[in-house]
Amino acid sequence: MRPGFTLLEVLAALAVLGLLLAGLSQGLQFGLRAWDMQARDVAWRNDIEAADRSIRLLIRRVRPGAELRDRPAVVGGPQGCELITLLPPRAGDLPGPVMLTLQVDAAHRLLLRWLPMPHATWFGPPPRPEEAVLLDRVERVEFAYWKEQVGGGGAWQRSWGEPEPPALVRLRIVFPPGDARRWPDIVAAPRLDRTSSRFLLFPVPDNVNIAGRTTGLIGARDAV
Repeated sequence: MRPGFTLLEVLAALAVLGLLLAGLSQGLQFGLRAWDMQARDVAWRNDIEAADRSIRLLIRRVRPGAELRDRPAVVGGPQGCELITLLPPRAGDLPGPVMLTLQVDAAHRLLLRWLPMPHATWFGPPPRPEEAVLLDRVERVEFAYWKEQVGGGGAWQRSWGEPEPPALVRLRIVFPPGDARRWPDIVAAPRLDRTSSRFLLFPVPDNVNIAGRTTGLIGARDAV
């Protein structure tokens, strides 16, 4: 009688091997899904963090009403806001204030749009405004403006157009239904930063790179 395996033993071994391979396949798929979810989570958090810091900087650098002649420094409603502010330094740009609009466009992008404000009158039509996308897939934004009251305290307003900036500007980013992204309200004080020279917004090199990719408002060379 020749030594070997019976058909039943071979079938049993194949069944055990199939179970092992199925378990390994499910474990590998779970690990890949977990890796993908973690990568997406880190990516959107980095994007929102960069947008958060950029928005706070731009609000802090709003110019005081005394420097402006024909309009308030902040004109805003519940769905958008227009600021007279200073951008972070960028190669090729002339220093000076810009008129910047922050709102969600028809493609559901949180968009910055700005135009230089020269101390003169344009000869002919003004140049096309520049744009930068802060975030994609945004349902809407909700602005509020803190108005201080005489004697202390204050209240949030849904719009602003007074000569002086509000004490605080609050921005709530609302994502589409079913979107897992969440972010706390962004609250910043206009004119908190009164410097007009180089301003360090992203002291961590990784954050500089993130901001450069997301907004295009600051370059890694501006980090110290």
